[in-house]
This record gives sequence, structure tokens and C-alpha cells, in this order.
Amino acid sequence: MPASSSVTLYRYSPGTLDRETLQYLLVGRQKLAESLLEEIDQASGSGTPRFFLLVGPRGIGKSHLMALLYHRIRDDLSERIIPVKLAEEEYSIFRASDFFLRVLEEMGISIADVTALKEDRLVRDVAVDMLGEIASTEGKQIAIFVENLHELFNQMDKREIRVLRSIFQQTNVFSVFASAPLIFPGVSDHDEPFYNFFRIFYLQELKCAEVKELMKRVAQVSGNTAFIENFQDYEPTIETLFHLVGGNPRLVILLYETISRSGIDDAGKIFFEMMDEQTPYYREVFQRLTGQRRLIFDTVLSAETPLTPKEIAERSRLDPATVNAQLRRLEKDGYVISHPMGRRTSYEARERLFGLWRAMRRPTGRDRVFGFIEFLRDWYSPDERAAVLDRECREPSGVAEGEDPVVAIASYIATGKRNEALAAIESVEGPFTEPEQLTRFTHLCLILAGEELLEGNRANGLRLIDIAYTQAGRLEPGLVKKITLDFLKWIIGEGEVPAIRSAVDETIRLEGTEFQWFLKPIVGAVEIVETGDTRLYYTRMQPEEREVVAGIVRRITGSEELVSGL
Repeated sequence: MPASSSVTLYRYSPGTLDRETLQYLLVGRQKLAESLLEEIDQASGSGTPRFFLLVGPRGIGKSHLMALLYHRIRDDLSERIIPVKLAEEEYSIFRASDFFLRVLEEMGISIADVTALKEDRLVRDVAVDMLGEIASTEGKQIAIFVENLHELFNQMDKREIRVLRSIFQQTNVFSVFASAPLIFPGVSDHDEPFYNFFRIFYLQELKCAEVKELMKRVAQVSGNTAFIENFQDYEPTIETLFHLVGGNPRLVILLYETISRSGIDDAGKIFFEMMDEQTPYYREVFQRLTGQRRLIFDTVLSAETPLTPKEIAERSRLDPATVNAQLRRLEKDGYVISHPMGRRTSYEARERLFGLWRAMRRPTGRDRVFGFIEFLRDWYSPDERAAVLDRECREPSGVAEGEDPVVAIASYIATGKRNEALAAIESVEGPFTEPEQLTRFTHLCLILAGEELLEGNRANGLRLIDIAYTQAGRLEPGLVKKITLDFLKWIIGEGEVPAIRSAVDETIRLEGTEFQWFLKPIVGAVEIVETGDTRLYYTRMQPEEREVVAGIVRRITGSEELVSGL
């Protein structure tokens, strides 16, 4: 483990870190790293080259893994392999000759005499011969690390790409570790020289537990001992924002930096700050698109749910044939992803955060995202508070029943006297003046409402919900939402769909549009359970909502049946 406070982390330049730090910060990828090293070691012994392509979106950790592999090969396998790492951005490679000249340069070999030969084919052949001679003399293979392979191929003429593949195949000298943000035509189209050439490894996002571990390790190498000591205070915010940010390591580090700097009081503010920092990048992406393609992509990004081509055409006021053609191009170029479901195909942004960034640029979109963050914060609250309803009725204070109607109601519930509790609730006159007393009364009303709904007494249950929210109207709105989710989590845990549906519908009816957005994940989960239609994950929900909704479906059904395949 590297010494604390001795390391400066650069989110976009992990290659500047030393081997020890790279190894320490490698979370969730250790087995893959060891597997690749073992395979390249075996290949060097047999004289058989290997060609690996790491695929994953920006920030997923491709550069980090490539830098670590380079260090490990240089330090541990130098007797058999010469590692050569090209720059992350190679803007001057247009020909095969340029590629091998850059390899020579990175090996510290002068290329002045080679480039003086002028004629490109001769330059290329001499450069390759020089590298072959070095490998033969030293009895080693040359492992070349090439990032952003898609950009390199875009710069090169197809004839030059064909020459590059031919050299790789004929010399048996070079192995290649390459990376790209997605599978691109240069390696996936049948008529391309490198079709089916690379062995492809997809880098997945980190799981929530791995995100937490990475944050702790970043804090350790940054010397932030306070973060580690008080980590339990940060966990609820981390878990909340994980469902939006995901397990992209670069964004995880950004989240760590943001909450370390700004605190954890307002998860919505933290997320907005993170999205604001992404603005230059996303604006640049938009600038690459022109005309109809930009309009179609923005229509997809701005929607509250994935859209069909017909819906996109209607919203953008473009010809359906044009929309279909442009969607195919946008998908091929990696901007959108499609979900075919029988005759219906819906489209959404491939990069989840892109859609969230676009939403945060608009007032209505911000309200939607902030509402979702609020839901996540309360839904994934610590387990201790999840039992608050039970505590309210099982542990009444010692005040005599006649002196406090709330204590009387709690006592009736605790002793199983439900009819007496119902009568006591109905007999309460006027509003409560103490917030704590009002909060307890609201909890107790919802306890009884849930019990009535679960036993099929729908009218009684709805009446009690009405009483609860009539009184709760004088509580702080955020507290009302917490109380609501505590209640609904309990009902959901019982798995009785009619009771859940009644409780949710009545709550939305009483509390209005704001709660309709707030409880959208529960509404969606109930609909999936009722209909058994898993297509709703892709027609009614954005990517960041699916995992949350799937978790609620799983909680209702106690089964994986309606969540498999997500």
C-alpha cells in the first residue's frame, strides 16, 4: 500500500501513477489483470503473439488497467517481453510506417536514418526489420499498448490498416494490448482487416461494495484519514448516488472528491455539481453531431422514458424514414442503444449519465432527477429506521393512556386491541400542536391502515391513510416523504399486491403530482408485478431507474423471475 498523502491522483492520466499505487487502486479487476498477465507470459514462451482489446465507456478503467499491465510486464516479465506504451492520444499515426516508427521512438531508438529513406514502403519495412532484429537478438516479444484504437483506425486509410494486420500476422514478433470505448466497425465488420482479430474483454462497472472500497483506497493514498474514520456517515449518500453515477471508477473518484469537499448534507446538490463538471465534455459530443442527427439525439436524451422511432419522429417533427436511418447511424457510432421487443423497439442514450446531464440542464428535468434522488435517499435509509413503524406501536412511553391520545392508540395496538385503536383515532379532535406527537400519530395511522389493507378491509385502510395525511400536512415535506416510504417498505415486504396498490394510489391521490414523481419506482414495480410484463423496464423507465425498480419487484415477489435478464 502506498504511503498516505504521497500521491496526486489525476482522473484523466492514471499512467502517471507508480505501479504500487496502480495496483492498490485496482478494485474489481484483479482477476482479469492476473489472467492477462499469465496469458501474455505463456505466449512469450511459445512465441505465439496475443492481441487483446479492452472495451468499456470512458472512465471505466481501461487506461488504469493498461498502465498497470505495462508496469507489471516491464518489472516482472522483462526477460521475455519488451513492453512499449504509445501515448493515449496518437494524432500523427496515419500509416503503418508511422505506427512502427512510434514504437521505435518509445523504445528510445533514433529514427532519423529511417525517415531519411523518404519512400514510405521502404521506411516501413526498415522499421519493422529493426524491431524484428531487436526481438530476435534479445529473444523477446514486443508487447505494444495502444489506447483509443478506434481513433487510430479512423485516422488510417483502410489499405494501411490491412498492411498493419499483415505485418502482425507474418512477423510473430508483436503482441498488442488495445482499448476502445465500444466495439467499432474496424473490428466488428466482416469486410474490415481486423475483423475477428482481437480477443475482446468488456470492463464492467464496479458493484456498490467495490465503489465503497475504491473510495476508501483513494482516501488512503490521498491522506484523507477523516474520510475513512467517518465513512459510515458518507455511506447513505454514496449508496444513494451510486444508482445514478454507477460504478464508473472515474466518476467514483469524482464523487469522492465532491463529497469530501462539499459534505453530504444535500445529495441533489452533490450530483448537480458532478454533472456540471461534465458539461464541457458533453457539449463537445453534441458539437460532433450536426443537423437532424443532433435533433434526434437530443430528443432521445430529453425524454422521460425510452422512445420508439415513431415517438421520436412525432416529437422532432421529422420524417419517420429519416429518423430510422439516422437512429441506425447513431447506434452504430455509439450514441444510442436499442431495445427490440417484438414489433416495438425503443431507444435511449448508450451512456446513462448523458441523459441525466441533459435533464439537469432543464428545470423540469432537474425536478425529476432531484425527486428520484430524494426517493433513493429515503428508500435506502439505514435498516435501523426501517423498523420505525414497529417501534412506534411496540414501545409507547409511560404516560397514562387518558392523558395522551397518541399513547393510548399505541397501547391499544401493542396489546392487539385494533378496534379500540381505530375508535381512538376517529375520536381525536383538532390538530396536534407538538411535531413529535403529530409524527407519531401519523405513523400509528399508517400502521393500522396497512393492517386493514392486508386483511382486505380496503375502505378502513383508505380512511386511515386519509386521516394520516390530513394531519401530516403540517409536517415538514421531507419528513412526510420519509414516513411514507417507511410505511410503503413495510407493506411491500408483505408481498400483497392489492394492498400495495391501494396504499400507493391513495397516497398519490392525497399528496398530488409531486408524490406521483416521488413514488414512480414503486408504481412501476407494482405494474410489472401485476402484468408480468418485463418490457416495461425498457418502455417506461430510464436506465438509472431499472435496478431500483427491479429491487422493489424482487422485494414484492420474493423471486428473481421478473428481474432476470436485466
